[in-house]
Amino acid sequence: MKVNLLLVLSIAGYGQVWHKISTSELKQGPSAYSTDFQGNLYLGFSDGRLTKYDPRGKVLENFSLSNNSSISLIDVQNNLKPFLFYFDNQQITILDRFASVPKDYRISDFELEIGMLACPAPDGDFWIVENNPQRLKKINPLRKITVLEVQVSLGDSISRMQAYQNILVIGDVNKLYILDQFGGILHVLKFEKLINFQIANGILYANTNWEIHEINPFKGIIISTLKKPDSGKMLKSKAGFISIAKKTLTFYRLERP
Repeated sequence: MKVNLLLVLSIAGYGQVWHKISTSELKQGPSAYSTDFQGNLYLGFSDGRLTKYDPRGKVLENFSLSNNSSISLIDVQNNLKPFLFYFDNQQITILDRFASVPKDYRISDFELEIGMLACPAPDGDFWIVENNPQRLKKINPLRKITVLEVQVSLGDSISRMQAYQNILVIGDVNKLYILDQFGGILHVLKFEKLINFQIANGILYANTNWEIHEINPFKGIIISTLKKPDSGKMLKSKAGFISIAKKTLTFYRLERP
């Protein structure tokens, strides 16, 4: 893994200056990705590997997992217990930094047919979108019971979900659905092409081809729009932003006017 210091890149149009801090080359593009509150980056791959990087791209840890199927979603809001969802074999895995063996859950353990997406709720439950018919369910994993069930119509292209405080955000190729803690839709935000999104420090970052929209997730209002330095998937980190483009990670620091 190479980490190279690079020069400053200025972007005209919005008055920001993007500083390229470093780049890292990957052997393959990730299937899932997330950052924790310390700015560390987690990448999941199609062979089931999970790798943790520091905010400058140095590899900190490679997690040993028995599951070798593609990781579909990573949530590390609790970085002591990273949450992994595998769509292909319908499994949730919770890594416990204080336990040598991860905790695995089959979606079928919760009497669900097919889980399209899954993510952790702040109270320790799981949010799962079930398909055919499409329902949003809140599951208590210890008792293996459904504590909330709501019929939804979110389409077949949803690819990411994240819970934060008392809201749940679900994204597809051109929309963000912001739901309340009971599964009711509060806001629907439309974009020409939505690449990815995340909630970090109370801000919802919606990443499109050449822009990053900073949104108040509770009001569904765009606070500001940033011009991107490249067209990759962008993640907010403690140090700035991380771009994932094909097999290259680029770490940026942003100066605002």
